[in-house]
Amino acid sequence: MSEALKKAAIVGVYQSVQARQLNRTPEDLYIEVVKGALQDAGLTIKDVDGIVGANPLQTEGEGRGIPGSVFAEYFGTHMRYAGQGLTATQADAMGMLHAIEAVNTGRAHTVLVATAAARSGFGVPGGDSGQGVSGDQWLSPFGLPRVGYYGIFARRHMHEYGTTSAQLARVAVNDRKHALLNPAAIMHSRGPLTVEDVVNSRMIYDPLHLFDCSPVNQGGGAIVVTTAERARSLKHRPVHVLGFAESYSAVDIFHLPTITSFDGPGGMSGKEAFAMAGVSHSDINVAQISDHFTINPIIELEDLGFCKKGEGGPFVESGAVELGGKMPMNTNGGYLSHSHAGGPGIYDIIELVRQLRGEAGARQVPNARIGLHHGVGATFISAQTAILARD
Repeated sequence: MSEALKKAAIVGVYQSVQARQLNRTPEDLYIEVVKGALQDAGLTIKDVDGIVGANPLQTEGEGRGIPGSVFAEYFGTHMRYAGQGLTATQADAMGMLHAIEAVNTGRAHTVLVATAAARSGFGVPGGDSGQGVSGDQWLSPFGLPRVGYYGIFARRHMHEYGTTSAQLARVAVNDRKHALLNPAAIMHSRGPLTVEDVVNSRMIYDPLHLFDCSPVNQGGGAIVVTTAERARSLKHRPVHVLGFAESYSAVDIFHLPTITSFDGPGGMSGKEAFAMAGVSHSDINVAQISDHFTINPIIELEDLGFCKKGEGGPFVESGAVELGGKMPMNTNGGYLSHSHAGGPGIYDIIELVRQLRGEAGARQVPNARIGLHHGVGATFISAQTAILARD
């Protein structure tokens, strides 16, 4: 870890109830998670002088695009810093990294990253029809739902490497197994899944079945970052970011060098984050890896270098990513069984912090010291990696 990164620490986390329908407004939910994260950290709203995120309270008019001023007015405090993480579902996880940078450079003392999603519906992410996610002139007018792109990625991976539907299904099965140990997970009470359950569920977009797709639900979460000096006087063991990196390749599927990788040439963000952190793959005790669809972690594990290209399916099938395995993954249940509310990358960071603090209860990874987050945002457009460690 560089000397600069040692100046900041994650000191507070909080998530609301995650549910199909919360009957809450985004504003109400945002206020709850802000207060909850500050209480967890042992800080007050007056300690906050920076935020990361879009307009937190859905205001109209001139203030719409100035989230720092909106936050300052609603909470009665003064902001010195406001930033945004523009990576779609990973925006808030990336926002945590921007908060670290702001504190490291002295632009703010205490930065809050929060998200609140209270939209209606409980469907498949990107399952709506209409204009596609790509900006390409030949695709966008006709529309391809997001699940369609991931179906294409999955089918190509199967073609190139022999990946099977049963291997995809193991991702969902493992996530559900972990969710059963997490009372906060939306699928906690739904019971276990089997590979047969997944492959026999209805087809959404070949080869992805219903249980290969994460649901869309409601919920919110927040993270508090402050100086390492201040962190030492607070009530929880601080968690530091050892290394992080971002990677951007293209917008259109036709412009990608490959559709069996999300992280640029050779897994760029993973390589750079590991190099910055000064740790190896064998040092990672627990990982949270985005799983909008079951093909995601299989490709992302390969991009990160936990297995060779084309071996993601067998790696998952081996049990390596289960609790008790070589590197437990998505211990909270992942997007497939814990939550896909808004920008779910924030829940990955919250889970890693709880694991590194030793607060994960029945799903706790023994003696977890170093955790990894890897996320893909806006389908194939961006990727990011962060490596965290307890103080």
